[in-house]
Amino acid sequence: MSSFYRCIGNFVQLNDLKRQYLVVPFLYYLLPLVSADINGFPSQQDDSPDSRTVVSLGILGAVCIIGIFILWAIIRKRLAAINRNRIPDVNDPDIARVEASLLESLDEAARQNYDRARMFQDAFPPDSIPTDITLSQFLSIQEKGVSAWEFEPDLQHTNCFVECRTEIAFYDGECSVQTNLPLPKQQEIYYWEAKMYEKLPTTTVAVGLATKPYPLFRLPGWNHQSVSYFSDNGFKYYNSPFNGKSYGPQFQQGDVIGVGYRPRTGTVFFTRNGKKLDDAFTGMKRNLFPTIGANGPCSVHVNFGQIGFVFIEANVKKWGLAPTMGTLAPPPAYGSERGSILLESSSRGGRPSEDIHRLQYSHVNNNIMNGAPPEAALDISLADITVSPPSYSSVDRYYERRHSFMSENSETYLLSGEQSDSRRTSFESSSRDQQRNG
Repeated sequence: MSSFYRCIGNFVQLNDLKRQYLVVPFLYYLLPLVSADINGFPSQQDDSPDSRTVVSLGILGAVCIIGIFILWAIIRKRLAAINRNRIPDVNDPDIARVEASLLESLDEAARQNYDRARMFQDAFPPDSIPTDITLSQFLSIQEKGVSAWEFEPDLQHTNCFVECRTEIAFYDGECSVQTNLPLPKQQEIYYWEAKMYEKLPTTTVAVGLATKPYPLFRLPGWNHQSVSYFSDNGFKYYNSPFNGKSYGPQFQQGDVIGVGYRPRTGTVFFTRNGKKLDDAFTGMKRNLFPTIGANGPCSVHVNFGQIGFVFIEANVKKWGLAPTMGTLAPPPAYGSERGSILLESSSRGGRPSEDIHRLQYSHVNNNIMNGAPPEAALDISLADITVSPPSYSSVDRYYERRHSFMSENSETYLLSGEQSDSRRTSFESSSRDQQRNG
């Protein structure tokens, strides 16, 4: 029985995670050891099969009981972790009393900001606007892939700027920014990452998820139906600024924070520099939008899957929000204009209309030879125009004729003016002579 006791001792020394994944192999490996020890177990009745059967059944029963207790302990611990990470009800009166008592410790500016956010969510509760992915948005995801997601700042109420869809620059003041589309719910897990590209040590950045509409003058995790991971203390926040709990290490400039979401259970977890942390929250079964907030100058670059993740498991299992490339064809590459009929004809010095006319008739002749029907009469092309466009020389002649016409008219006008002046002079002289003679 020495091998049996030695195996039991090694299993007890394992941590809970290893016990969870090794309990079945442990029992499978333990049964042969029990059988071997039974065969070598000294008994007073060596030739009695009944005694060996009783001993075997007793040892097997003990092993089964031990396995059941181990499984029960693992399941109980998992259930406790789920209950601990479950999002509490926002309308719980106990939570309201605690928040009211802690609200008195805030300064005047923080209290006004808190009251302003409460008034906003009373007027616009979470999910008060339609946030499901519409048909047009679904088609946009099909065409663009992961490029369909982008951050949309509220320039009237926030102090941040978005460049190239996913590069966010925060300035002075507390504000947040959300994406235009929520996280999908078809896959098992969805994942995205945010890199602290530039960040001052005094700036607090919050990375998480939130519903819409959300008061964007507040950080995520401080109002109803929002969760986040804070950089200044490594705490996780949900629904209130007063219930922060210790979660992970702090993160500074250069760190990469990942956010994972399991739609089936509503579980949210975070990663830091490619290392997965424990599950943070459970029960967030709503339309959640990636949300990032800051209270000072910083720059954050977000990766929805357009490039590789720092978290290796997300790359292997393809946890991005959508495929990298959609069905929409990319724009033509430089140099693809080679072979164009118009450009080639202009480079040869010929007339583009003649080349197109010749190509049109050759296409019709080929169709007739191949037995294909001719093109419809409604098809309009440059070849259908019978009058050729004017050349540069004809335009020049038009302007020459117009100039000569204007010059002739001006000369005629001048001549008529001179004749009228001479007539007026002769009339005045004749009238003076008559007065003198009279």
